[in-house]
Amino acid sequence: MSHGLNLEHLHILIGEWETTVPDRGVNGRTTFEWLESGGFLIQRSTVQQPEYPDSISVIGATGSDGALQQHYFDSRGVARTYDVTLKDNVWTTFRDGPDWPQRFVGHISEDGNTITARLERGTYPGGPLEHDFDMVYTRIQAQ
Repeated sequence: MSHGLNLEHLHILIGEWETTVPDRGVNGRTTFEWLESGGFLIQRSTVQQPEYPDSISVIGATGSDGALQQHYFDSRGVARTYDVTLKDNVWTTFRDGPDWPQRFVGHISEDGNTITARLERGTYPGGPLEHDFDMVYTRIQAQ
């Protein structure tokens, strides 16, 4: 039953977070909660600036052999699927395409109340990743 075990690693994310992109002055909120009957983690993100999309993601063991995936949908009508890992307090999401690759690497603080993330993107499928921006999650409350 590695499926549940993998998903259970995400429990540290449960709650409400303030999000900031320090270099761009972008602020928002993100919440993580279990689907009412379990099995999936729901991530909702809102951004105070209208030029950035709001989004909802469903994270679950939907990949091959029960690997974790994030199914992302945003207010622009964009839908993407990312591979997800969370191990040793490092939360990673990655996708390779079909248009260009993206990676999010979030380091969770020892007390579990701050996530310092680096977002990277490439310009073509399979291409090298370059720094896009940094993001900080600060826990508002645990649920």
